[in-house]
Amino acid sequence: MKDFVYNGQPSRVIFGTGALAHLEREIDLLGARRALVLSTPEQMDQAQSVADRLGASAAGVFARAIMHVPIETAREAAMRRAA
Repeated sequence: MKDFVYNGQPSRVIFGTGALAHLEREIDLLGARRALVLSTPEQMDQAQSVADRLGASAAGVFARAIMHVPIETAREAAMRRAA
């Protein structure tokens, strides 16, 4: 077995009516300045709405998310974020 280090990050779920009102605060709590909004192609309209809400804090929308994301798709999303 190869040596490795795994840092599991605790999850935080904000759920319920009006939860999007806390989005900017949650991004700030993560220490981030911008957020990339991920969605499936079918959820693009909702994702764009979230990005619009974030304004300049949105790094963009990546609407090609799928279950069990292939590494190529993850790399494409990361490149979108870096742009």
